Order: sequence, then C-alpha cells, then structure tokens
Amino acid sequence: MPRILLSTVVGVWLAFGQPHADHPAISSYPGSRILSHKAVEFDVYHLTIRNQADDLWEQVKLEGNIFRILYRNPVGRSALEIFRNYEQALRRSGARFVYQCEPRTCAAWPLYKEQRLTNMGSGSFYGLAAQFNHRGAESWAVVAVSNSVTWIHIVERKLMQGGLVRVDARAMAEAIYSKGFVSLDAIQFDTGKATIKPESKSALEQIAQLLRNEANLALEVTGHTDDTGTPTGNQQLSLDRARSVIQSLTTEYRIPIGRLRPKGVGQSEPVSSNATETGRAANRRVVLRRIP
Repeated sequence: MPRILLSTVVGVWLAFGQPHADHPAISSYPGSRILSHKAVEFDVYHLTIRNQADDLWEQVKLEGNIFRILYRNPVGRSALEIFRNYEQALRRSGARFVYQCEPRTCAAWPLYKEQRLTNMGSGSFYGLAAQFNHRGAESWAVVAVSNSVTWIHIVERKLMQGGLVRVDARAMAEAIYSKGFVSLDAIQFDTGKATIKPESKSALEQIAQLLRNEANLALEVTGHTDDTGTPTGNQQLSLDRARSVIQSLTTEYRIPIGRLRPKGVGQSEPVSSNATETGRAANRRVVLRRIP
C-alpha cells in the first residue's frame, strides 16, 4: 500500500506559500494532483471539535500560518485507503487526535461547512483533526477525504509578529467606541505577580492619553490570566494586576480614580488553548471596557 510520511528530518524547506507544492510537514498520497493551494502567513482558523466531556461541539481558535490544499485523488484508490494512510502517518509522528469521523457521521461535523470543504459528497467522507509537532512548534492538521478529493489544512501556531502596529490612543478609542472594548497584550507583568514590567510604559502612556482625549470616557480595567496555578489564585492575581494598572494611571499620569474600575476574571475567559505557551501568552491580557 502506498504511504504518505510526515517529514521528520531537517532539509531544504519549501518557501512559504509556494504554489502547487505539498506542505513540508505532510506529503500527498502518491498519484494525487493539487487542485488548489492557498496560504496565509498569519490568520485565525476556527477548528470545531466534539467535546468528549459534555458531548457538545466547541470551537478552538488557532492563530498562525494557515495552509489549505485541495488534491484530486488518484484513480483506483478508495477514500478509506487514502484516509488510513494519513491517519497512520500522523499516529506514527505522535500526533494527538482531537476528532475523527466517517461517512455516516462526517456530515454532522460543523467544520465541513464552516471551512467550505467542497466536493465532499454531501458529507460522505472520512475526516480527522490532530495536533502534532512540526519544526519544534505546535501545529494542527485537518484531513478530509472523499471519493474524489482530499482536503489538507495545516495550521502552524505562532504569535503574531509584534511591533508592527503601535498601541496608540486613537486606535484604542476607535475599538472602544465601535466594539465597546479593546484587548491589550502590551501591558506585561512579572510572572505570578502584579508588578508591571518597564516595557509596558508606552502602552500606559497611550491609555492615559486616551482618557485625556475622551473627557467623558470611563473604563473598566479587566485582568486575565492563563490557567497556570489555581482558579482562586488566578482570580486574585488578575484583580491585583487590574488594580496595578489603575494605580499607575492615577499616580503617574494623574487620571482621576473615579474614571477607572478594576475587575479580575482569572482564567475563566480564555481566547486560546492553554495547552501551549503560545496559547497561554494570548490569554494573559488586559482588557479595557467602556463603562456606559
């Protein structure tokens, strides 16, 4: 039986988004032909999977490099044979499977329609979602195989390149007045403490400028943590961090205390998975929300 192989050796990697080429982490089934190849250097991928604990669908938000490749299957090979090759290769690589389905159940997978997996025979296909390691980084694979085509989606998790957009008062005002809040990761704290790091100074200056520009604006300052530690401890830590931000704004920048209100929600409102450092970093944040 022909086999695909996940790349396990370091070689000359293909250029990012090179058209008509397999993703370097996972090769195509022999005889397959690429019909479509789309790559985005940084975007969000919403992966819907079944939560085994409560048997409900849940959506995992993945951010990073995203590859979507559509293959025409070779003649004379069944969907099951092709799918099993991908499944076996991922298992050999040590991948962690988070979802699997077969023709009688794949039609119910929300991702099938959310990600517009075309030519899937009205849901009559084999599918899986798995997490694996590629080039030392967390990656995710979605594989869907019908009788005619195979979809391969790869997400290479990473943090967005920072420093490209400066946190400024005008941008924060636009977000707050359009969405009601703005989320900031530019305010950093010492690990496990509420002490604000010096590199947060620029962000604090811009928050102060925002409040000076908008004389009638009052803000709720909410601290968020990852799930390191205990829920009770993180709840208190997030509140302490919110209070530290307010203390800095009132003492160093002379913002009236009546325009600011602290809140801590601990680890209860993650925006990413806490299974990796990338996800935990995204969950550690300060949110400014407009008080009506």
